[in-house]
Amino acid sequence: MSKADVMAEDIRQREEASPWPLPSVYSPWRSEEHVAQDGKIGRKDSSPEASQQAREVSWPFMSPTRGDNTANSQSSDRISSIRSSAADSARSISPVTPKPPSRDRDAFPAARAMVSLVRDPDEEGVAGSSNQSARWGQSRQTKFTEMLGGPLSPVRSEKNSRSAPNYSGPADIPAATAYHSTETFPMTSVDSLQQPPDRRQSHDGDDPDELATRYAEPPLDCHSRRDVYIKRCSWVYITLVALSIYSTGLSALWLIVSIYQPRYGRGISSSEGWRLAPSTATLLCTLFAKTIELSFVTVFVAFLGQVLSRRALMKPKGTTLAEMTMRNWVIQPGSLLTYWAGIPYAAATLLGILALLATFCSMFYTTASDAMVSPKLKYGEWKSRELEGLVKVSYSNPYYVLDTCSTPIDKNLDEFNAAPSCLDVQYSGQSYHNLLTFMKEWQDIHENGTSTNEDMSGRPTGKHNLFDNTTMDSSWIEADYGNTPSNFAKFNRIVNNVTLAMPHPGVYDAATDPKNDILQPNDLSGTGEYSIRASVVSPAVNVMCVNMASSELAPLVYTEWPNARTAQTGISGQTIGVEDWYEDVPVASGSEWLNRTAADDVFRWGPKYQRRPPVFQLFPIDYNMITNTTVVSGDAIYLLAKSGVVSDYTLCEMRSWVTAKCSTVFDLSGLSGGRMKAHCEDSSDANAYDRAMDYDTPPVPSVDWKNMADQWRLSMDLNGGVQNNNASNARIVTNLVLGSPELDPLLPSIAEALAVLASSTLVIGAEDSTYRPAWEYPSMRLDPGVYEPFRATMRSQEYTSSHTEAWQGIFYIVLGAVFVINVVCLVYFIIRPGMVSDYTEPQNLFAVAVNSPPSRALTGSCGHGPDAQQMAVPWKVAYAPGVNHYYFDEASGEEGLDKNARLSKQSVASGADLLSDNGRFRSAYKRLNSNRV
Repeated sequence: MSKADVMAEDIRQREEASPWPLPSVYSPWRSEEHVAQDGKIGRKDSSPEASQQAREVSWPFMSPTRGDNTANSQSSDRISSIRSSAADSARSISPVTPKPPSRDRDAFPAARAMVSLVRDPDEEGVAGSSNQSARWGQSRQTKFTEMLGGPLSPVRSEKNSRSAPNYSGPADIPAATAYHSTETFPMTSVDSLQQPPDRRQSHDGDDPDELATRYAEPPLDCHSRRDVYIKRCSWVYITLVALSIYSTGLSALWLIVSIYQPRYGRGISSSEGWRLAPSTATLLCTLFAKTIELSFVTVFVAFLGQVLSRRALMKPKGTTLAEMTMRNWVIQPGSLLTYWAGIPYAAATLLGILALLATFCSMFYTTASDAMVSPKLKYGEWKSRELEGLVKVSYSNPYYVLDTCSTPIDKNLDEFNAAPSCLDVQYSGQSYHNLLTFMKEWQDIHENGTSTNEDMSGRPTGKHNLFDNTTMDSSWIEADYGNTPSNFAKFNRIVNNVTLAMPHPGVYDAATDPKNDILQPNDLSGTGEYSIRASVVSPAVNVMCVNMASSELAPLVYTEWPNARTAQTGISGQTIGVEDWYEDVPVASGSEWLNRTAADDVFRWGPKYQRRPPVFQLFPIDYNMITNTTVVSGDAIYLLAKSGVVSDYTLCEMRSWVTAKCSTVFDLSGLSGGRMKAHCEDSSDANAYDRAMDYDTPPVPSVDWKNMADQWRLSMDLNGGVQNNNASNARIVTNLVLGSPELDPLLPSIAEALAVLASSTLVIGAEDSTYRPAWEYPSMRLDPGVYEPFRATMRSQEYTSSHTEAWQGIFYIVLGAVFVINVVCLVYFIIRPGMVSDYTEPQNLFAVAVNSPPSRALTGSCGHGPDAQQMAVPWKVAYAPGVNHYYFDEASGEEGLDKNARLSKQSVASGADLLSDNGRFRSAYKRLNSNRV
């Protein structure tokens, strides 16, 4: 038999053995050796091994076919032409020195005939050239080379009667021919390829020959080294479960802490000792929150991967690319905006909703932790507790006040006047400061003309500075006795009666005493605050000024007495008692109550009230005032003043006591300092001493205060009217005398001004004094003192794991959702018997994808990626036991493809047209490929 007959018979046998050609697509299974051998196409190799290899090579040619008789006739004619050309070529071979078949396309007329159909424009007219053969061999090494790897026969078997999946007809695909290089797999598996089975029928790839119908080459190169099943004892499973337990535990702790809102007290403060600094606590909280976020994302992404991978392995419907992209939502939330094509398909599922929720939580978890868990200064609830303050002396003890005045001048330098001089400076400085502050407030009202309040409870009060960092605010009390119109109606004279209460300064000492363990602003980085409502008494001063005619005052002025020893003052009409005038005043006794006046019932003088009136040395001139502090057994000091705008004189009585009608409010802030206020006569105030202690005893004026006030009036020379010194303080005060029986809404009264001026004595006299209405100790002075308890209601700022604004409660959703999702993931990992390979991981996805057969479901997606509809195509991971190979397969077959993928010419093309030098995107690719940046 001649060599031509042998070649023709070989072709006929291949046609009969292969009823359908292998799909002409690029095979991912071509090894490096295959590519290297394909690179030798068009080159002649004269080595014995190459010659033997060439003899074993099959020369199948593939031709597009149609299902009609015309196409079959055309194919038969072409095959006959090929056989004739092959026979002519064989006769030209020398019988003496037979040569192995050449890989060069010029060695075979049949190949030349096939190649001429797809020859490049620059090859026309130069066929047969060796240089052109080399270039042809180098440019046809991929899809086009494999396209020619199938049999030529157009004969179809009965079970493969439908159209070829990869061909639409001769008009769409240029014919071509080439030769396969030597392959490392049995060619019998290629020669026996059958029509791919219906994708709608589930199969597991048991038959390697059936699987080979899906590949350009059989998948013998990828023999899986490991099983997809991951045991519980593997480090991957153990690590993932450990992360899940960590994330679940800490997220549960974070949620509980945000709900319980613990207060850390000195545990988080800047105090000395083993304390956690506030900045360190915030840093640690943020750090742990970040680890929760990272572990949560890791666990949930692994959960998604396990669910989708098991679905792809076990469920007939498989999973989609849209579902695979859900992991990107959690890892890269911005992909929801940049790669949104698959969101409509995945977000509508239960797993998609869970992924969206996890994405939202992962984005805001650290923010939620900072708002809800990170320690921050916050006020707690009002709580009743007992505080203790150090008590050393009774109220207004004049000797204690002298001894505690701060001065470096001791008794060695000035035995008798060191302490009084210090106290005088303290009195005058604080009193004038208080008066000027009070007058400044009234100045604003007077200039604006905005006040119409004539009721004492709404008028401005006096202020006092305690330790230069705490402002003490007083309150007007006993307002019923200060109603000027009512007093005028009752006594038929102008009576200006006011009572001013100051907060107890001892509350400040108790609050800052370490014994009560209250966090101070310095313990909280200088920014803390606290508030105290103390049930303690408040020192008060009462000033009652009565307008009286000179005739009414005559019984109380020595110069108006009969046989008075007087002298001229140099002012026309004014006389003054001599220096020892007081010796003419009757000695106080049980039956001696001095002279009666028209105002005895107003001032409560005489035997009826067991109180004696004062006696003055003279009448003061206009804008001057004189004082009397020597009333025997008296509890008040008296001041006689003369206004230049009122014809009457004004007699003022000043007394002091501690009232039980108030509570002391103390607010201390590291930023704005302290503020104390006497909160008085409020029926809703449960902290008032009289309500808290059920005390209803009327107050008793303090005799000690009268003695202490004597030093106070000397410090400011309130008795300067005796010398007619026209003192500035007297001029200011006398200008405020009421001329009518009503309070001026734009000016303070004389009684208000004197009360504010004397308020400093209340504060100084109450320091280190008892918190109770009466002195209950045997000695009037205690050294070193005793701690006296008192009731208080307080709230304080401490570092607390809580939110500070009501709207921040929305972050409970984030903290709660993270915990619930963590629990779901942990339960899932525990109840599942181990794990499977996560095919949503990029490295796993890539490894399986490049080792999977091509699919029309992703037609046209190789450049830019899949379109929206292609994202919804379901996929599964199939397994071929015969070759131990895993690969991606369309889970729903043809019906899973969109209409464009089924009908487009690119989806059924052989690939030859894609190899043209004038490809649609060739210029863009070359430009990108040549970029060195």
